[in-house]
Amino acid sequence: MESRTKDLKEAIREERLVMRDEPMWAYDDPEEPWKAFRKEGAPIEREYLEIRKTLHDAEEALRADPGDENRNAAVKYLRRRLSELEKTASWLTSETPVEVLLWGVPHG
Repeated sequence: MESRTKDLKEAIREERLVMRDEPMWAYDDPEEPWKAFRKEGAPIEREYLEIRKTLHDAEEALRADPGDENRNAAVKYLRRRLSELEKTASWLTSETPVEVLLWGVPHG
């Protein structure tokens, strides 16, 4: 029985040595997932930036005429839409770049 345990331990040790030299699967081809992420994320980023610009202009116009109900409603709507986008795509407002979050060197 002891020889079987010894053989099993030796097999595990050899397997770990082989696996240690193999690259991690995440680093095999990072360009393809990055392109897919950019393709999916670009429209969201574009919408986010458009809303921010429109909100800035609407707030500026509201400062010029604070009593305008239409502009006030537009500002409220744009703020709500902006916060919804920030919740669904939290990487838009992250302090850490998305490249580091998704493909950075793991900690530890």
